[in-house]
Amino acid sequence: MSTLAPWQIYDLLNRPRPIWLAGCDLSDAYLRAANLRDADLREANLSGANLRGANLRGANLNGANLSGADLQGANLSKANLNYANLNGANVAKANLRECVLNHATLRKANMFEANLHEAHMVEVDLSSADLSEAYLIQTVLKDANLSNAKLANAHLKGANMFNATLDGADLNTAHLSGAMKPSGDLYD
Repeated sequence: MSTLAPWQIYDLLNRPRPIWLAGCDLSDAYLRAANLRDADLREANLSGANLRGANLRGANLNGANLSGADLQGANLSKANLNYANLNGANVAKANLRECVLNHATLRKANMFEANLHEAHMVEVDLSSADLSEAYLIQTVLKDANLSNAKLANAHLKGANMFNATLDGADLNTAHLSGAMKPSGDLYD
């Protein structure tokens, strides 16, 4: 991985789009409200980075390390987060609408009020994640691990949870109308 100096990051963020930062080491970088729309950040190390309010719409974050990153309020709609590591990340109130998170890990992630409408999350690990009040409407959670996840007041209308693991998950106040149960049946 390449390490970038702060002046190099500033220079890159002010160039015409799209930005190519694949494989770069941006751990603990201050990128608050940065415009990284359509950026190529494949396998980049963004662990501990401050990306609060950043625009990552359509970004390629395939295999990126975002563990412990602050993505609160960030726009990640239509982003590719396949195989990304978001363990312990703060993704509260972030827009992840129509993003792809297949095989991603989000253990203990804070996803309070995150918008995951129509997201594709096959075989994602959301164990012990806080998805309270999150919008998971028509989200694909096939084969997802939601063990011990907090889903208080989460909106799962029309979500596909076929073959998902829900051991210890808090679904008591979740809105499940029309969602597919792990067994393939529908919630009323």
